[in-house]
Amino acid sequence: MKRVILLVFIATLAGCDQAADTGMPEPQDSTAGSANVADTERPGGSSETPDGQSEGPRAHVFQFGLYKAIRKGKVGTSTETNTGKVVRKPKLEHVSMTDRIPLVKDTYFGYQYRLFKLPPEALVKPFIELRKVLVHPEMTLPDGSRTTGWDRTFKGRVETRQVMGFDGYAFNEDYELVEGDWIFQIWYQDKKLIERKFVSVQPQQAQAAKESDKE
Repeated sequence: MKRVILLVFIATLAGCDQAADTGMPEPQDSTAGSANVADTERPGGSSETPDGQSEGPRAHVFQFGLYKAIRKGKVGTSTETNTGKVVRKPKLEHVSMTDRIPLVKDTYFGYQYRLFKLPPEALVKPFIELRKVLVHPEMTLPDGSRTTGWDRTFKGRVETRQVMGFDGYAFNEDYELVEGDWIFQIWYQDKKLIERKFVSVQPQQAQAAKESDKE
C-alpha cells in the first residue's frame, strides 16, 4: 500500500474471531483520512453515514487490514462463537492496509472503528448494547459440523460520547483456512452502522496484490 500506519493496542479475540469490546485511542487526523477509507459507502468496504445526510448514530472505519501479534494472548473456550474458542487480550500491531488476506496460520486481520452521534439515552450508561455479525466462507469444524458465521450482542464502552473498538479474525486452525468473503457488520438496534469486507486468498495472490499496490 502507499501508506502504513502503525498502532499497538490490546484486543480480545473471540473465536478465533477478534472482538475488542473495549475503548480504542482517538484516531489522529492523518489516520482518519488515509488509505481507502472515507465517510461514504464503498464497494466491498465500510458502510458509513456521510455527515449531514441523516440523523442518528454514525460510524467511521479509520484503520483496517493485516495485524501482527506482538503478544498472542491466551486461548480459551467460548459459547458465543461458532468455533467455541476465544483468544484473550493479544497485543496487536497494524502492519498494512489491505482487503486481501493470505490464508496462512497466525494471520490476524480486522479493522478499527468509531461510533459517534449516539442518542442521549445511550450515553447515560458506561456501555451501549450493540450487535456484531460475521459472515464467512463455509468451514467444517472438527466435530463435522459446518458454519458460515455468527451473530451476537456485545457491550461497547462509551467514552467521550463515542465508542471506539476493534473487530476482526485470526487464523489459528487449519480448518479456518477457507477462501472467500469475510463480512463484518456492527448494528445499533435496527440500524447497520458498519459493513467491512475482506477476501481470503492463497498467499501468492495476496503477495501479487501487495506488489500491485506498490506500483
